[in-house]
Amino acid sequence: VTKPFAWARRAFVWSGEAYLSYSLAALSLMGFAASTYSWYNNTAYPSEFYGPTGPEASQAQTFTFLIRDQRLGANVASAQG
Repeated sequence: VTKPFAWARRAFVWSGEAYLSYSLAALSLMGFAASTYSWYNNTAYPSEFYGPTGPEASQAQTFTFLIRDQRLGANVASAQG
């Protein structure tokens, strides 16, 4: 077994509580990465099976409200600034 680099020995705390803390931080980081992957990736999670991805749902909602506002008579082009 090799020893950690000197900068790593100085930078981290070497105790059981620290190991647990580092492990929990790594799990939260991996959870965030997985949720971001599933939010944007339409290949691994096809909309036909799992429903729309986040951006698809957001775009569909924006389009739905745009059509609704136009039907209500709002001048959408002038409201965009």
